[in-house]
Amino acid sequence: MGLIIKTTTKPEEAANFIAFSILKQLELGKRVLFFVTGGSSIAVGVKIAELLCAYPKQDLIKNLTITLTDERYGPLGHKDSNWQQLLEKGFNLLGAKLIPILNGESRDDTVKNFNEILHQEFRVAEYKIGLFGIGADGHTAGILPESEAVNSADLAYGYDTPTFSRITLTPEAIEKLDEAVVWVQGENKWSVLEDLEKNDINITKQPAQILKRVSLLTIFTDYSEHTTNGKQ
Repeated sequence: MGLIIKTTTKPEEAANFIAFSILKQLELGKRVLFFVTGGSSIAVGVKIAELLCAYPKQDLIKNLTITLTDERYGPLGHKDSNWQQLLEKGFNLLGAKLIPILNGESRDDTVKNFNEILHQEFRVAEYKIGLFGIGADGHTAGILPESEAVNSADLAYGYDTPTFSRITLTPEAIEKLDEAVVWVQGENKWSVLEDLEKNDINITKQPAQILKRVSLLTIFTDYSEHTTNGKQ
């Protein structure tokens, strides 16, 4: 695992980095599977889509498939849906294969369907990259500490949490990625980032640790800037 930390508060810097990585693989003729996330990383995801839309060789975009790292279960288009919030902010990419998680079915059927989709897409993808956020509690995607999602043998898992009914990639799925990029801002998350840099913690207690099992991990954060200025 190669962990790289880049100091920035500008979403466009993370977006440029991811768009370049995706386009590099598309230029090589590879099928790319890209996982986008919601929450505080929405601005990054929207900018990535804008950059890819502006790319001159739009014929390459047909080899790009995009889906979510996690979703909040509910009716199609509900206000807390990560996919809906991305769309409302302008996320779109004509030519790419877009796969939302919600399909109007029960949560169990939606999870089963997403799991089947992931198995299929992982089989055909030649490069798999994900954009992730990290919470102050150490969660990533929809994998909360001490949750059932941590130990699932499936690629997708659905369960109830105190705030949302969630559907998420599992650690089993995240480990299969070729590259992970994290957008994380805010002093309340610095201790988690310090743990990622310096400590190996069981993923049950700190699910974000699973990201260190991805071959290439890049973190865009304001953390390094403040620690080097003596403001820990």
